[in-house]
Amino acid sequence: MVRLKMDMMKNNLTARTGLHRRLKRYIWSLIALLALMQSSFVYAAQAVATVSKNIVAVNEVFQLTISIDDNVSTNALDLSPLEENFSLGRPNVSSGTTMINGAITRSTEWKVALATKEIGEFTIPSFRIGATTTEPIEISSLKNSNATKSQNTSQPDIRVDFDIDKDQLYVGESIRYTVRIRIGEQMSQATLIAPSGDGLEVKQVGDDRQTEPVLNGRRYLVITRDYQITAGKAGSILLRGAEFRGNVVKSGRGFGSTLRIPVEKQTGDLKLSVRDKPASYQGLWLPTQDLQLEQQWQPDSKEIRVGDPLTRTITLQIKNAEQSSLPNLTLQYPDKVKVYDEKPVYSTVNGYTVMTLKQVILPREQGELSLPALSINWWNTETSKQETSHIDGLKVTVLPGDSINNNINLPLLSEPTPATNNSEMTGTTEVQVVTDSGYWPWLTAFFAGLWIITTALWLKARASQKAPLVSSSSQSTTDIAPLEGMKQAIKDNHPIKVQAYYQQWSQKNPDHPQQEQLRQAVHVMMTAYFSKQPEKWDSTALMSLVQGTGQAGKITGKASAKVSALTPLVPSK
Repeated sequence: MVRLKMDMMKNNLTARTGLHRRLKRYIWSLIALLALMQSSFVYAAQAVATVSKNIVAVNEVFQLTISIDDNVSTNALDLSPLEENFSLGRPNVSSGTTMINGAITRSTEWKVALATKEIGEFTIPSFRIGATTTEPIEISSLKNSNATKSQNTSQPDIRVDFDIDKDQLYVGESIRYTVRIRIGEQMSQATLIAPSGDGLEVKQVGDDRQTEPVLNGRRYLVITRDYQITAGKAGSILLRGAEFRGNVVKSGRGFGSTLRIPVEKQTGDLKLSVRDKPASYQGLWLPTQDLQLEQQWQPDSKEIRVGDPLTRTITLQIKNAEQSSLPNLTLQYPDKVKVYDEKPVYSTVNGYTVMTLKQVILPREQGELSLPALSINWWNTETSKQETSHIDGLKVTVLPGDSINNNINLPLLSEPTPATNNSEMTGTTEVQVVTDSGYWPWLTAFFAGLWIITTALWLKARASQKAPLVSSSSQSTTDIAPLEGMKQAIKDNHPIKVQAYYQQWSQKNPDHPQQEQLRQAVHVMMTAYFSKQPEKWDSTALMSLVQGTGQAGKITGKASAKVSALTPLVPSK
């Protein structure tokens, strides 16, 4: 019995001892696991920064790599401390998780391309990621790339040159300044700032010109831009050169990111010597290297008929001149003609500013007609002498026109403004705003149609020659009164006939109370039809006014004289 109790106690003790041992092993295993986890945590929290090289040239691209053994947010790294001394590209971020022999490894890595902005010793600062930081790195930036044999160079392959006509000019004179940019790099946000100087007006001329030449086996982009520089005052003026700015886009070879390196290139400054206007000069001040004045007549004939249009085209070319400096020209024509000026047309050809002025001249009376010449004084800046360019006038014989042309007396669509600077002009040249009528194409078309109508009526008259002759009293009743003629012409949509009938009525009724109203209404009609940009015209107002004028004549007892405004189109025998 005693032995049985002892065995039971022994067995209980053995069981307790085994349990204790198992518990002890479990505790140690748990401690080891916790230690392993702590060791793993400490290892994953380590961050390291490295560079591909720490001796570089200015603007030479190298790579900065920052890694941490953990999965963290891509925004956990702040690279802004680099911006003070380095140009940097967009970071390339990668992260991943691997398992080797049951061990799990996590990592996050940033790769960014850098380049120093200037010569000197610089420090890539330490970066904090979570609870850990990287070590700072020293970078030496040299003037050239002797420290490295890589293809990266210290200076971008960009060249900026300029040409200028001359560095001595007169007040008001313009010169040409040409900038050429040769680019052998990939660029972004490139811009060209114009040259400048006190008292100088700078204006770009035309569009940029681009070529892609191949030099020594390498393709370049060449951009050419022209500027026109006009001196506004005399003296010695510093012309600051044009400046090219932009970002060179570079990528580190195998670095996985690109960066934009700011670049600035400027042409050299230049001293300009600007002379004042000579005191002895007479006329409007036009300083230039060359001035050409030409003209054309159409038709080129010594004879013309009343009412037939004569077109005069004047071309003024001034080298390197501002459009605003070109004079607006008005010639003094005799009262025997009506003149319609179109707006001057401006263009630029081979460095010349060209003004083309077209005038349509309508003879109103038959006889000998002398049209004026034109002279322009200008200052030759090459010879430093005053010169005069001249075009001749024209002498023509005006023959009688047909019936309708003899009655045409069209009003000017707009009156020219008073001349300016007349005291400085010589000869017949005046500075004056030129008005625009754009009239001659419509007149030409009308007269061509009128000739066809005349021919048709003449053939019709020949066919009716065998009819009995009409007495003179009967013939007079067929004449059309001016107001009736105006009504019919309005219905037929013939503005020139309307104007001609109005002239007939106006001469017979100079004191009529509606004289001014009719004149203005006819003027509005002619402007709508024959301005450079014709407008749609409503005849209702003019028709009502003509009808009212006729009724007023009957009420007041004033007989409307039935004088034909347009002679019948049947040719006389």
